[in-house]
Amino acid sequence: MSRNTVQGWTVVHSTRTEWRGTFDGVFLGERDGEWIAGRMFQGTSMRDGFGENDEWWYANYYDSQFEHEANRAMRAMREYIRLAKEAAECWDGIFDQRAGEAIDRHWATRVPLDGVHDMSAAWVHPSLTGDVRGSHHMLPAPEAKYELLRYMRRSYAVSEAFREVPQIRPGSELGQAYEAAIGAAGALRVSVAGDHFSLSYSGSYNDADRNWHTKWVRNPHPDRKDN
Repeated sequence: MSRNTVQGWTVVHSTRTEWRGTFDGVFLGERDGEWIAGRMFQGTSMRDGFGENDEWWYANYYDSQFEHEANRAMRAMREYIRLAKEAAECWDGIFDQRAGEAIDRHWATRVPLDGVHDMSAAWVHPSLTGDVRGSHHMLPAPEAKYELLRYMRRSYAVSEAFREVPQIRPGSELGQAYEAAIGAAGALRVSVAGDHFSLSYSGSYNDADRNWHTKWVRNPHPDRKDN
């Protein structure tokens, strides 16, 4: 079962499974920066989770204007995972990771980046040596932006910032960092609790295409100096 939208909500991630002849599922969606996590109808096939008018069984909305979108998405994802575990019983060991990556992918493609020059994403964690956690590998712009958002999700400093009440408010350091990352259409540098994240037009092309059987369409910056 695959849906791109339901009642105007973009379906960011969904899953539906069968147990003893009954199908059940959950979905995670976004609309204008608001988020939703819900449960589909139980049914007899992979295709009958939504009604004739795309209605669902029940859902929780995350639309508070007193918190920034990244926090709304985080709370919706937690509810989505809970429903997958406790209601629909369609959770597995990699479900949490896939849901988070789906959100990052959704954000990475919100601003069209077709034709933007290749970029690399970097994550630097503060230490005596300034450890670089990112790869600096050159990727098509949408892929580099996706990597940037994945780095932010994996950062312990970012995760801890989500626990601080002042940081979930619009205009906070965390909120501004996510707003800038989601809206980026070119080079960028943001910081959260000392961790630094960036998109740039410098980096190294490597053999990842062959290793991962992927053929990127390259678009290097005209001022680039190969390294």
